[in-house]
Amino acid sequence: MNGANDPEREQALEQYKNKLLESREWEAKLKALRLDIKGLQKDFDTTEENIKALQSVGQIIGEVLKQLDEER
Repeated sequence: MNGANDPEREQALEQYKNKLLESREWEAKLKALRLDIKGLQKDFDTTEENIKALQSVGQIIGEVLKQLDEER
């Protein structure tokens, strides 16, 4: 039996090629999603820092207002 003309072999090779291409496409999609997550994590961390800074400013303002009320 000649391996070059074996239809079952050709079909198996074609299926393998298709699955390999599909796998590479999924890897590329996964990489893009991981990069998106990385960017979103950066944005989240920045937002968290901004919230903490805002809370600190709020506490300072609260302390100042409390002192002003006591002085009345």
